[in-house]
Amino acid sequence: MRSRSVDVEVTDITPLEAEGKLMIGSPNLVAEPSHWSFGQFAGWVGAPPAYLRKLSTKLAIGCLQEGVQNSPTKGSLKLMAVSNADSFSSLQAVTSTTYGRIWDADVAESIGRLVERSGGRFHNPHAYVDGALRPSGLYASDHDIFAFMVDGGSVMDINPRAQLHRGFIAWNSETGAKSFGLMGFIFNRVCGNHIIWGAEQVNKIIIRHSQGGPARFDSEAMPTLLSYANASSLPLESSIRRAADTLLAAEVPKDDTERFKQALAYASRHAKFTNTEIKSGIDFAKSEEGDCRTVWHLVQGLTAYARGFDYVDARVDLETRAGKLLNPFNN
Repeated sequence: MRSRSVDVEVTDITPLEAEGKLMIGSPNLVAEPSHWSFGQFAGWVGAPPAYLRKLSTKLAIGCLQEGVQNSPTKGSLKLMAVSNADSFSSLQAVTSTTYGRIWDADVAESIGRLVERSGGRFHNPHAYVDGALRPSGLYASDHDIFAFMVDGGSVMDINPRAQLHRGFIAWNSETGAKSFGLMGFIFNRVCGNHIIWGAEQVNKIIIRHSQGGPARFDSEAMPTLLSYANASSLPLESSIRRAADTLLAAEVPKDDTERFKQALAYASRHAKFTNTEIKSGIDFAKSEEGDCRTVWHLVQGLTAYARGFDYVDARVDLETRAGKLLNPFNN
């Protein structure tokens, strides 16, 4: 499969029919648009793609030709197509000429190199596929890609409930659907639906597909990804151990009321929490950790409470605030 990217004057683009298919033609390229690129092209020439898809090929071509002749877009557009030796080219994207393309293949290759350099430590998590757990986490469509990788080993194991792993998510669209993104984090566990529990130390890089985008990908994203894969777990282990050894208060609580006051006083110095959140966090910590005397107990209790939320944004919000309780131990 070969990819081509050419700049073409809008007025030199010709919608046409070939073998019963709607094609987009130019002096250097003739290609059948994908669902995504059809919508892009229609948008550039001021035509409603949803309506055009309901028309016959002949009528749709006529509307697009009219759109090209009266297009609000002046100058050139960048057409990107892929082709096999035995098939028509497929038009994948129609963007502005200033679009700085970060290729999906480069992103996939970078992730492959990370897996190789980590000695296979990073891999896809399991998800439910046809009723069974199978490796999953790599997705691709006609306009974007998505990869979810985890290291599969416990970075810190204070007790069975305190297992932490490293993971990262990378996404990209070489067709203009979204920016390149890379997000690394540590987490407690991930379920078969790829819901991440207890995410902490979240770091994100976003690179727009501007003219400088490809250079930023090479200079920032790749080094960050490789550094993350090769990072030592010792600083993280030290931080978790310190949190597990740090009491919420010097005095042993006499009852649940005093325990609540101690936990609320400590937590409020780092983030805002409601009384219900702290009370529930204590209950979950006592149930799952056996006590709520240390900072680590409270963090685990709060994130365990968050797991029961119906809405992801509410769960992530509480997990993020709970993670701030560990900030003093990350230095």
